[in-house]
Amino acid sequence: MNLEQYMGERIPEVLTTAEEKEIYQVNWEQLHINYGDNVEWQRLKKQILLCDVTRDYLYKEPHFVKYRKGTRPWLEQAVETVIKNCTTEREKVLAILIYCRDLYKTHDEQLFYGGTEEELIKKGENLCECMGRLMVSLCEICGLPGRIVMHVVGGHIVCEIFLEGSWSYFDPRCGMFYLDENDKFLSIDELVKNPKYILEQKEWVRQFVSSKWTYKQRMYRNYNLLFSKKEIQCFCDYSLMDANEYNYDWKSLKNAERDGLFVINKRYDELAELIFGV
Repeated sequence: MNLEQYMGERIPEVLTTAEEKEIYQVNWEQLHINYGDNVEWQRLKKQILLCDVTRDYLYKEPHFVKYRKGTRPWLEQAVETVIKNCTTEREKVLAILIYCRDLYKTHDEQLFYGGTEEELIKKGENLCECMGRLMVSLCEICGLPGRIVMHVVGGHIVCEIFLEGSWSYFDPRCGMFYLDENDKFLSIDELVKNPKYILEQKEWVRQFVSSKWTYKQRMYRNYNLLFSKKEIQCFCDYSLMDANEYNYDWKSLKNAERDGLFVINKRYDELAELIFGV
């Protein structure tokens, strides 16, 4: 299947409105300003738009996990500590979710943007752009395939993990996931088609939300914005075994501000309001 028309820089060609085309390009530019020629921007070239043409491709079962044991020993030790009391896939992924969600508590200040997965842990990462990548990486070490997902209009990055036989949505920054009435984890595609599940979660699921927000706050945002049919969903495979393809240099907040981060962010917000109608 030829996906080039639905990938990376070509995605605006298949978007419908002028606002959608512009916000995709603004999102692209903002991440470049934010991170420079870093992995968080570089991987945008590989992302695939979720649409009727690509849906079956994106939601097929993955073939294998690339990771080879011994490649990143420090990360392996970190994962082993996190999942030491876990016996099932579900327990492991939820333990990793909690670990990522609470990393920000280990440090008081975000000193720079970007870094390797080891550096994200050591600095107590807090930003969604990096948190999606980190959770995918830690799950890969556990033998579970994952991919990074961009909610383009809402400006939020999450991930999907192939868990218990299907792709499942997780938001490692906010501590969010959703189950159906049979306790099956739901994918982003399923949630867009059936947003009622966002409103119907059991209390124990709601308790996973980060202490930065109330569940009601995140539920409102997800139901009305991030899982709206107006949202642009883009998926990007990521593996620790492909690290040689990326740059992991840091960029300071000061330099991002100098390069116009908050100026372009203002236009981003204006476009999001136009698209979502809020």
